[in-house]
Amino acid sequence: MNDKLKGIIVCAVVVGALGATLGIMKLTGMDAPASDDSSSKSATASKAEEPDESVKLIDVQPEDVQKITVINGSGGYTYLASDESGKLGAHIVELKGLEQSSDKLKDIAEDTSQLTAKKLVESGASDLAKYGFDDPAAEFTVSFADGTERTFLVGASAPQNRYRYLCEKPADGGSTADVYMVLNYTLSNFIERKEDLLNMTLLKQPQESVTFGKLTVSRKDLDYDMVFENDNGQYDKSNENMPSAQVMTEPIFSYLNGTSSTDVMTSLYGLTAMSAEVIFPDEKALAEYGLDDPIAVVTFVGDDYDYKLSIGNSYQEENATGELQTAASAYYCTFEGVEGKDCIWKVDATALPWAQLVPEDIITTLMTWNMVTDLSEIDISGSASAKFEITSAGEDLTSVKIDGSDCDVDTFKTLYQYILSCPTAEIWFDDPSGEPYLTIDIKRADGGGDTIEFYKDTERRSIVKLNSRTSYRIPTTWSDRFVKNIDAVKTGGEIVEDY
Repeated sequence: MNDKLKGIIVCAVVVGALGATLGIMKLTGMDAPASDDSSSKSATASKAEEPDESVKLIDVQPEDVQKITVINGSGGYTYLASDESGKLGAHIVELKGLEQSSDKLKDIAEDTSQLTAKKLVESGASDLAKYGFDDPAAEFTVSFADGTERTFLVGASAPQNRYRYLCEKPADGGSTADVYMVLNYTLSNFIERKEDLLNMTLLKQPQESVTFGKLTVSRKDLDYDMVFENDNGQYDKSNENMPSAQVMTEPIFSYLNGTSSTDVMTSLYGLTAMSAEVIFPDEKALAEYGLDDPIAVVTFVGDDYDYKLSIGNSYQEENATGELQTAASAYYCTFEGVEGKDCIWKVDATALPWAQLVPEDIITTLMTWNMVTDLSEIDISGSASAKFEITSAGEDLTSVKIDGSDCDVDTFKTLYQYILSCPTAEIWFDDPSGEPYLTIDIKRADGGGDTIEFYKDTERRSIVKLNSRTSYRIPTTWSDRFVKNIDAVKTGGEIVEDY
């Protein structure tokens, strides 16, 4: 019998050597070694004496930066500040119609308005090539509110990796310029692709709770869809005992494992891409990334929302020898249902549980989910025959009768536990022929319940219908053992749970 419940491994916290040493000293009464005050003071003094060589290259207010035109290896872009009316906020012209990162746009304006160099490297440098300005990483022109413009070149990385060389582009064909060192992160937005300035969150986490509608997962390699909905009492099951708030309604009905199904049910919210690969993709681009015939499609439809995630080709990283890894590290996707997301996105594989999903990954190991204290009757017919009448008071099972005679309560509990263990490892869709050779009809006091019917399939396999719907195929040894267990209850024998 397979148990799909996955354990959670709790990692131990490792105590640092320094903390352990101090702890031992405290326990033994030893004094901690005195710090070298003179060394500390010397270092502090040295730092304090280090001259500030920073140079403010631009010193205006962010709103004074009206336009920035960027040329770089990936093409570049044009930044425009908010218009006077305020109706059109700061944006990248080439990304109009897409949701842009407000934080990055703010950074561009603020970093440019207060562009500061760590220091002047060389005044009036004539050999600009040695700083990488013969083939600059980027060129950007800043247009100010007063009508003036200034153009800068971003050169190579400085020996200190945190910095790059920057100079103001020589005017009128000049060949000399002052060369500065500027922090990388200040210049990063001018070097990066315009696509990197988009908001990478495809679907934000909702501010309020959202009613779960219908989640459908279609896999290219499966001939059926997986559909998930809220239970909502529609399937005669009380909410307080639910293993998951949702159930599978296609291709079979099944309750869900509350642990393994969580990501499948919730991961669309907060879904974030690693990067935007293609903006406004056409049919050719969609085909190139496998999105004309995706490996999986996830739709999530409910009150006031209709989302569609398409998962295309996989992306494999290279190993140390330059070979592609077997496992996908990411997938190329499109997302519909939110404005401003018309792109092909690269999404981490771990954020896409639907890409390889099959029902067996997330269905519960329990075919039926009725609490023993909620039961009123269990009628068994076919190769075994018995009628159990169950009486409970609150959370206590008070009495059980079998065919009108008293039955040991603990023995019945063990038998019911065996019923609950009916295996669900193999789901099945092909309807059986003939009549069931065994039926277990479970009735609850509130009128709900489940009917489980067993049909012969092969010498060793039986097909199971749950509430008249073909759902599973199980080893016939399970039902053979069940018949023997019914006889054991009647004769006072022992219930055997192995089969």
